[in-house]
Amino acid sequence: MSVMHQVEILRAACCVAGIDGDTTDRERRLLTHLADQIGVGQASLQAMIDRAERDKSFCDEQFLLLKTRPDKTLGILLKVALADRKLGDDECQVLQQFAERLGLAAERFRGVLEQAKREIESRRKGAD
Repeated sequence: MSVMHQVEILRAACCVAGIDGDTTDRERRLLTHLADQIGVGQASLQAMIDRAERDKSFCDEQFLLLKTRPDKTLGILLKVALADRKLGDDECQVLQQFAERLGLAAERFRGVLEQAKREIESRRKGAD
């Protein structure tokens, strides 16, 4: 996977994390890890996070280059979405938009999303 493609995935991940207007510490750690892997500096990462939290249209711009490896891309985005152990409606909507743009079948996406929700519930029960 090219560095440019990885940067596009990072931007998309920032959208998933920031769509609710708040990027949690857990989400930030995961985003930082992704950024470090591809050589994106902290200032650039913070700019992506800030824009994702404040500018809903930023996410629309992120759909262009993500079709090369749709399953892997969606997997990374789901990992970011699940980092805070909750999956809000805004996050689900953004994930669905990315899945559609990636060309994933709606049925496949729903199955992945339901599995993610079960995983969150299982983690919550395990934490109690």
